[in-house]
Amino acid sequence: MDVHTGQRPAAEDGPVNGSPVTSAAQASAAPGSAAPASAAPSDPWAPGGSAPAGPTPAGPTPAGPTPAGPTPAGTFEVTPPELPSWEAPGGAAPVSTNAGPPAAAPVAEAPAERPAQWGWRGRANRATGGLLGLTAGRDELTHRAARKRLLRPFSRTMTVVVANPKGGAAKTPTALIAAATLGFQRGGYTLAWDNNETRGTLGMRAEEATHRQTVIDLLHDIEDFLSTSASIGRLSGYLRPQSARFDVLASDDQPGSMVIVDDAAFGKLWAALSRYYRLLVVDTGNNVRAPNWVAATNLADCLVVPTTVQQDVAESGLWMLDHLSRSGYAELASNAVAVISCADPKTDPKLLAEITERYRAVVRDVVVIPYDPYVRSGGRIEYGDLADETRRAWLLACTSIIDSLGIRDQY
Repeated sequence: MDVHTGQRPAAEDGPVNGSPVTSAAQASAAPGSAAPASAAPSDPWAPGGSAPAGPTPAGPTPAGPTPAGPTPAGTFEVTPPELPSWEAPGGAAPVSTNAGPPAAAPVAEAPAERPAQWGWRGRANRATGGLLGLTAGRDELTHRAARKRLLRPFSRTMTVVVANPKGGAAKTPTALIAAATLGFQRGGYTLAWDNNETRGTLGMRAEEATHRQTVIDLLHDIEDFLSTSASIGRLSGYLRPQSARFDVLASDDQPGSMVIVDDAAFGKLWAALSRYYRLLVVDTGNNVRAPNWVAATNLADCLVVPTTVQQDVAESGLWMLDHLSRSGYAELASNAVAVISCADPKTDPKLLAEITERYRAVVRDVVVIPYDPYVRSGGRIEYGDLADETRRAWLLACTSIIDSLGIRDQY
């Protein structure tokens, strides 16, 4: 297990609101694919760029000699169309695999590394029209590799469950921003689903829709969507589309309503929604014994444990992990990703380090999200309005989630 913590070098982007900045170990990109998607917010990491209408395929593999090093093939990256695909630097020179005398064909050269776009290097490159050709720094290269890893394909619909039985643990923002990041980077087919047994707040934090349909309305017609005649077009009438290429299924918010979603209802919803989405990000309530909470855990492929830098909130998440381990879900708990959100502008570094170390001992990965007053305000969250540092940290967090899903997809 590792942890994404540490300070961003001042030469690149400077401190982030005085709070710890997420980082990650250098990682190579894994091959994957993404489906076409509709327009979305501007790419927050390409200065002056805008989001592409769909994924941009990596360049074709040169004919002739085969490279000796492992080079990603068939990879798609959601980047501005004017920028070429990026390949990890340092690859071995291509060599021929043909037997017999060497062929006369010319040796293919490794693709050139894309110049820096971040920090002073990026500013210098833009100011000189690219004449300097300064290379990207460590953090930018890490970010580029993480974006490619996010495109990993899976053999089936994967379910991410966000859970911590303590209120105020940032479960809903975690579920919403994780779904936004995954939807934006992977080209859609992602759903954020409020699985609170009564009334949750996912619909309140998401972008507004033109209707008030909730999970209860969908349950009334769920048998139609379990049949082969249903369509995604009809399903969209129950969902709240978001600008970052994902949808939201809100929980019941009608005053006076006494309807409760149980385990059987959750099972039907999951079976129907799995027909139309590649990723389900499930927000949960605070009762680990609620039938729908247990049902979500039974179907989870990755557990995300959100916490703030507060002792009681962190303890609650650790208790839940121990509870799951003792209840037959040890594998799910050990493969979990802990997301520590800095909910205050001045974070206690000693307490943050203590919470990080305690989670690192029991989960696969720990990621720290810097303080963002926009998220902390409690209002509706639009992916395009998040701070750049927040989006970058969440990209690393979602890369870790994808890695956990990849482990789960192997068996």
